[in-house]
Amino acid sequence: MSRRLLALLLACALMISGLPPAAVAAEADPETEENVWVDPVLSENAIPWDEKHPELLDPSMLYAQSAILIEASTGEVLFEKNADEIMYPASTTKVLTCYIALQMADLENDLVTISQNAIDLVPPTYATIPVRAGEEVMMKDLIAATLVRSGNEGANAIAEYLSGSISSFASLMNQTASMLGCSSDTHFTNPSGAHDENHYTTVRDMAIIAKAAMKDERFREIVRKNTYEMPATDGVRGGHPLRTLVGGTHILDPENDYFYPDAIGVKTGFTNPAGYCFVGAAKRGGIELISVIFYSSRRGRWTDTKKLMEYGFTQVESISPESLYAEDPRTIDITGFSMDDPGHGELPLGIRAIDDSKDMIIVGNKAKIDLLRENFSQVSAIRWTREFRAPVNVGDVMGILTFYAESGETAEYELVATRSIAMRENAPPTLEQIEAYTAADENPWPRFSWDLLVPPGALLLALLWLRRFYRRHRKRRPKAPDIKPIKKRYVR
Repeated sequence: MSRRLLALLLACALMISGLPPAAVAAEADPETEENVWVDPVLSENAIPWDEKHPELLDPSMLYAQSAILIEASTGEVLFEKNADEIMYPASTTKVLTCYIALQMADLENDLVTISQNAIDLVPPTYATIPVRAGEEVMMKDLIAATLVRSGNEGANAIAEYLSGSISSFASLMNQTASMLGCSSDTHFTNPSGAHDENHYTTVRDMAIIAKAAMKDERFREIVRKNTYEMPATDGVRGGHPLRTLVGGTHILDPENDYFYPDAIGVKTGFTNPAGYCFVGAAKRGGIELISVIFYSSRRGRWTDTKKLMEYGFTQVESISPESLYAEDPRTIDITGFSMDDPGHGELPLGIRAIDDSKDMIIVGNKAKIDLLRENFSQVSAIRWTREFRAPVNVGDVMGILTFYAESGETAEYELVATRSIAMRENAPPTLEQIEAYTAADENPWPRFSWDLLVPPGALLLALLWLRRFYRRHRKRRPKAPDIKPIKKRYVR
């Protein structure tokens, strides 16, 4: 009771000072834990971080005891510090809880009645939404409140609704973590992250969980906000009117000194044993990164995250197939061009996406992108759709290029003429022109032309000459002499 009273007094003091009530404790209050929290500090031998050279990142520059940075689409690890050390995740646990809820629940129709048990399981000083026992909350609002406000009773209520009990849901969490690819160094005992000696994970495994969760657009939409408008609720013991829940993710708050403009989430966490934790995500120019910070300082989790993200954006490059092609565009030779053509029939081809809504972006380290540049013809194929013959008009489609991504996806692009090329005067007609001319002719019989008589006439003359030559040759052959047979002679 004394702890709850102290937390209430702190909330009142912060409200009077103008700070939002949610700033009291996003997870657990370090000032009212049994042991007062002491922020970790950088080593005396730590290399200073240079904001102008973020690519030079050393583990000693981070306050966090354990940290990792991955590229979101592939999961490639870009930086790590004690990434496989077993740590307490605190309220970052709710990333997995709400990810499971989004997969299992009917967000629009599931109405969750908050139990007294869900409220009683929250340790003193830990954050609440808050809600009352018997209050009925839509599942989509409960998930949002649990993520934004880090409401511990919200996580408990989700677990009870989906699995019937906290222990059953914890089993589901462990099964899901294993299915996602987490190691045996991850084990959950509750949905909220309340401290438990048997509730632990690693930053590597938490990055795997966050990567899966960020693929869900509904999850992404929630975690990029630092406030949430929770609709009015009803219940047997009364509900709440419309209210604004404020979170403690300072990196998302433009009014905060630790605001990071590229940040798009995700979740904070704190207990004394876990320290200050943060699962972060940032996006810039088609590149998306995910970081996990465990056991950092109060402010260090924001500065650590910024250092990791800035480092990552120097290590990863994003590029589209159009841009790769534009660096070395195809040039074809056109026949039958006008003698006045300045390019002598050479035609560079531009590129244009067939489906504008399909925006393919290739993300990878610089070595991977450079390899694609060198071998673009090996990951693409061209199907030519017309003859390389004048006339050609600017914008004419000459062929279709298909790009094959490493993920198995494909994207198609039109290769178009970048300039017009006139046809040479008196040039023989093309096959297409002949076909078009024939199709437009209403006369079912071919038009007469003396040119049509030349080939068969020449052939006929040749045959007549050969016949005459053969006959004359036969007349001139000498006649064989008439040799009489020799009579038999007898010798006596």
